[in-house]
Amino acid sequence: MGLAVVVDGTPFPLQANQGILYQGKAPIAQKEYHYAIVEFNTVKVPEPFTRNPIQKDTSNEFFNRTLNTHNITSLPQVMTPVPILHRIKSDLHTEGQIPTYHLWGNETAVDYLLKNATEDIDIKLNLTYIGLDKIETFEDVKVSLAGRSSRMVDKVSFGIKLKKKSDDTLYGYKNLKLRAMAMDPSYIREKTVHSALKAVGVPASDFSYVRLFINNKPAGLYGVIETFQDPWLASEFKDGDKNYKSGYLYQAILAGMNQQEWQYMSDLRYYDNLTIYTLGEYKIKAGPSKDSPQDFSDLQEFTKFIQDASNTTTIDDWQKRMDVDVFLRAMTIENLLGFSDALMTMSNNFNFYKNPEDGRMIYIPYDFDTTLGTGLFEMNLLLTGNYTAFPGLTFRPLPKKFFSYDYFSAPYQNLLVNVTKSLVNPTVMNPFFDSVTKMIQPDIEWDMSLPKLAHGAPVPEPGGDKTEVAKIMPPGFLTNWTKIPEQYLPPQVFIAKKSAAVLSFYNQSL
Repeated sequence: MGLAVVVDGTPFPLQANQGILYQGKAPIAQKEYHYAIVEFNTVKVPEPFTRNPIQKDTSNEFFNRTLNTHNITSLPQVMTPVPILHRIKSDLHTEGQIPTYHLWGNETAVDYLLKNATEDIDIKLNLTYIGLDKIETFEDVKVSLAGRSSRMVDKVSFGIKLKKKSDDTLYGYKNLKLRAMAMDPSYIREKTVHSALKAVGVPASDFSYVRLFINNKPAGLYGVIETFQDPWLASEFKDGDKNYKSGYLYQAILAGMNQQEWQYMSDLRYYDNLTIYTLGEYKIKAGPSKDSPQDFSDLQEFTKFIQDASNTTTIDDWQKRMDVDVFLRAMTIENLLGFSDALMTMSNNFNFYKNPEDGRMIYIPYDFDTTLGTGLFEMNLLLTGNYTAFPGLTFRPLPKKFFSYDYFSAPYQNLLVNVTKSLVNPTVMNPFFDSVTKMIQPDIEWDMSLPKLAHGAPVPEPGGDKTEVAKIMPPGFLTNWTKIPEQYLPPQVFIAKKSAAVLSFYNQSL
């Protein structure tokens, strides 16, 4: 089997390059051209449509896709980006395009990686990036499985790291994650959340779609995000300055894998014993060093401040410890988009970055697959318009203490109303949903038709039953996880219900 371009009815064979890329020469079409799978110069599977003639070399087009670029209705920038943001300009996440990533190399290593999903394994492969008008290959790329719960499904996520001691970057980035979106039948939740965070101007990765192949075999439609490791912090806060020396970036991951009882969680509770912070509930993703318990002292100091804060603690005291504006904006999106596996709900999937320039903690959320109508808590609580009833706000140490002050709860409520009116409502978001879905729909169908690469690992349960686990969770935690798909709402429905609930609670209208 091969590939040909059929120009005005005449096939011209193409030669395989980069494993999955076919190139060749043919005359300029007078009427139309299309691609076809051929065998012995006989067309077997033509594209079911034709392409309009062009007067120059074609871009790197994908077989059986009618468009190379799509018009996406972007979410509006409803808030000016916070002053600390100095993000590099990059074409990594070009809107309206779906490039191809091809990981290729040692087949035995790939099989070993996929069959040992619970192990932390790194393998070396090569990566070829195929964009519309750019092809670039990187050698000796470190590839691993990404996430924890995402390893338990049959379409796994990947982490990729370009060579550290080299000038290799993909549009300015060295470390990326390929998100499988395996738990999101809409494939738009993570795209939506990343876009919403950008719209309110807070630090976060951007997001784009790619088609992934591994050793010439299609793996499916994936989302690309940036990994929160050096040099990402320089790319986000210092315009990519190669001499930037980052502070500590602490990542919350709920609990260490060896904590069968989830005794110590990443809920920002203070412990006098510094070694407790090292038990796996937090990870240091960047900073001067990661080798000793002392590296967690900044985090310990921050949690002590949270514990000791009282009615005499001033706005200035809080502002000296953390960027309050960033936190308020991020918590607004966490509420309005129904994050069910985040700071307030599960004390999970967030970072705090100790800014070396002013010593303040900067909040950076991540991992947004259980949002917008799917999750681990009762849906009526995620949909509530009453901010105090949102799961975890009055339960977790930081939001409980922070929002107990009128000088924070008042602007937070204003943000909830204003961002609902300007961003998180059907009038604004439905055109975005529709345009993104229209772009990716052929790739969703393609993705769902593919054989899965991995079989998934068994989900590890904490010690005891889920009823016991529920005691350390906010009210509304689902102890019966079969209810998760039963209460699923499409993102469009969630936004309609959520925006209506918020506006009704505050007696407002769009």
